[in-house]
Amino acid sequence: MRALLLWLVAVPAMAQTMAWSEFVATAVERAQDVRVAEAKVDEARAKRMSAFAAFEPRVNLSSEGKDYGNDLQYRLDRAEARVGLPGGIDLVGGAAQGTGAFINPERKTPIEGLVNLGISAPLGGAIIFSDRQYEWGASTRNLEIAEAKLDRTERKAILNAVKVYTFWQAQSEVQGAVDEALAVAAERLRLVREAFRLGERSEMDTLEAYLSWVDRRADAAKQANFTAGAIADVEQLLRGADTTGVDLTGMRPQSLPVVLGTSRLEASSIPELAMVNSALRRERLATTTAWAQWLPAPYVDYRMLQWGGSAWNPESVQWKVGLTVPLFNQKARAELAGAQARLRAAQANATATQNQFDIVRVQLAQQVQALDFELKALTASETASYALLQQERRRFALGESTMFILASRETKYLEAVQKRTLTSAKLQSLEAERRLLTSPSL
Repeated sequence: MRALLLWLVAVPAMAQTMAWSEFVATAVERAQDVRVAEAKVDEARAKRMSAFAAFEPRVNLSSEGKDYGNDLQYRLDRAEARVGLPGGIDLVGGAAQGTGAFINPERKTPIEGLVNLGISAPLGGAIIFSDRQYEWGASTRNLEIAEAKLDRTERKAILNAVKVYTFWQAQSEVQGAVDEALAVAAERLRLVREAFRLGERSEMDTLEAYLSWVDRRADAAKQANFTAGAIADVEQLLRGADTTGVDLTGMRPQSLPVVLGTSRLEASSIPELAMVNSALRRERLATTTAWAQWLPAPYVDYRMLQWGGSAWNPESVQWKVGLTVPLFNQKARAELAGAQARLRAAQANATATQNQFDIVRVQLAQQVQALDFELKALTASETASYALLQQERRRFALGESTMFILASRETKYLEAVQKRTLTSAKLQSLEAERRLLTSPSL
């Protein structure tokens, strides 16, 4: 029997071990939801880049003219550069040269041409809260939301990996204990039968040893089914959205407790809170911009002029001012009402999410504490069950105990092992959930 037990101990050592770090890295990398969230982040970055295009420098070049009978009637060459500044202000500059006998007097310039430099800006609230400024701010907030969703998706993928891996660990340990009990029962059945032939054991002991072996074999088959399910869950996570096959033949989980690593994103807050806060900031900006658009919209274009080749003359200027006053302003009023409604919804969502987060944090902390106490009690129960089992085996070997009592002790011990391992896996999963859902960083 001793040689058999040594062989049982040596077999798991020969199996290949899959480390937790390798498992969780592969599972997160290949997770379908993570890849979709990564694509959404890339899309949000592209939209923010598109919004920034409104501030990029722009150069417009044009030339027009008319030649009749080899006689130049007129020619007008223009160049204008425009640089968007924060808000609705544009820094503008350009040059123009108009020649010809029939040039429009308003377009006629000195021979050297005409250079201008100035600003073009709306007045009032639109000078700060312009449409392009809102698009840039809203796209930035949307990018923050997409990154927070990616962080949340990665955390959920890690949590799912913790649950699958810890169950695999627990099931492997239970499977090992049941297989060992089956081997012991088989060896004991052989020894009891041999003792019966020698007249040292009764027929009842032989029958009870046989029933104990049958029970252990049924337990082993039942646990083998659970182990196959655990391995299937592991394979499903490892394959994910990747076409690469996974071979888990002879693979065993690491016996050490799982250790959470860091997320690929440097999170500074809880993903759910980051999402609702970014949405709230976006709707506040939308409401402020809608207020600015609802008011009358004066604008000014003011440029200083200089003739090419001459000294600077600040007294030569060109200006254009105007005022747009919508009579009914239905569109702006509707946009303002919509923005205010979205802001109220965002405020309610942010408050509810914060309240829910506070409750979940306390609840998970209490559950972890209670489960930790339960695990300590189950560990003590397993230790006591194992001590009683060893004592009963010695009594049985001396003929002081019955096969029925010994089988009962083995059943109690296997039940204690199963309860302790499953509770340990549940505690690790719950602790991981507490950290992943309520901590800014892992």
